[in-house]
Amino acid sequence: MPYLFDPQDIAWQPHPRFDGASVRPLITPAQNPGLTLAQVRLLPGGELPPHSHPASTETFFVLAGAVLCRVGDEERLLRRGQIGFAPPGVEHQIRNPGPEPAEALSIFNPPLP
Repeated sequence: MPYLFDPQDIAWQPHPRFDGASVRPLITPAQNPGLTLAQVRLLPGGELPPHSHPASTETFFVLAGAVLCRVGDEERLLRRGQIGFAPPGVEHQIRNPGPEPAEALSIFNPPLP
């Protein structure tokens, strides 16, 4: 298993739970038992609807575009270079309100099952 790699070599996949989203799994629990790292792409109007992760914190770092994030009762437009997180069990939602695809890194700690 390589420790150093180019994410461009990893194929995008449809998000397993949400339409309008694609995911590129960058680091899986098999590679690193401490976290899961994925790149997420939302098409214009695409969203990850309200959901939570019972045992994991999700941290998201916006790479491109802008996403409207809601975590609990807080909502904010996050642009490239901005960050947010949702603690375990806290409902959160991410939507792309813009005209271009948006991308973010999602880090789950501990890793998703």
